[in-house]
Amino acid sequence: MKPPSGSTKKTKAAPRGRAARRRAPSPWLRALLFAAALAAVPALAAVPRALRLLEALAPEGPSVLGLSAPAGSFLLGACLFALAFVAVRIPAIAYVAVHETTHALFGLLSGARVTRLRVSEEEGSVDVSRPNAINLLAPYFFPLPCVALLLLFGLVSLVAGMVGTAAGSVAAGICGAAWGFHLCFTVNALLQRQTDLDAYGFFFSLVLVILLNELFLLLAFVALSPARLGPALAILRDLASGSYGWFLDRAFAAP
Repeated sequence: MKPPSGSTKKTKAAPRGRAARRRAPSPWLRALLFAAALAAVPALAAVPRALRLLEALAPEGPSVLGLSAPAGSFLLGACLFALAFVAVRIPAIAYVAVHETTHALFGLLSGARVTRLRVSEEEGSVDVSRPNAINLLAPYFFPLPCVALLLLFGLVSLVAGMVGTAAGSVAAGICGAAWGFHLCFTVNALLQRQTDLDAYGFFFSLVLVILLNELFLLLAFVALSPARLGPALAILRDLASGSYGWFLDRAFAAP
């Protein structure tokens, strides 16, 4: 992976990592993945619409930034981290460590052998014996610190019932800050044109990364709010169906 030159405040370094010793995919596979990404484009519009609808259906209660307390607190935490990212120099080694650890984690989950994980202020690397699109792109769509905090929030909620409480709003803000960390450093890395995204085709990789980040936000909203997963997925299904219908109507409309 090509190292990003730094954040907007010249935070030099970031992962260069050999996420894997990879063999280039065939032109046929790249063409198939490009077609799959093109077919997934309508879904990119459906997920944000589902989030807006879930927010509109949230029960009345305290609000933050004009949104329900969980959503507003999450957004506030993300915005505060983004301001800090722009205003001060945040050591890049934290992102390098998270980035390479995520490569390694998804490599292990895919049954690959992971060796030589290295992290420093300037760069990071990890060798994965069986690379694929998921373990190559995982750091760009899987916000590891935020996932860990959401799991902790879920465990505490089983005992203390934090959803809908002031403590729950604070926890949502902390999760939002962790997601802001992921977003800011990921965007910064993508602006450097990472080789991880080129391996299976840049368009396919970018669409997959955006879609999975959107889906993560949907799941985070469900975890932090009174919303339930089943209805949320039903809403997403209906809106996705509408998005595909809209695109198809215009693609095959008579001139």
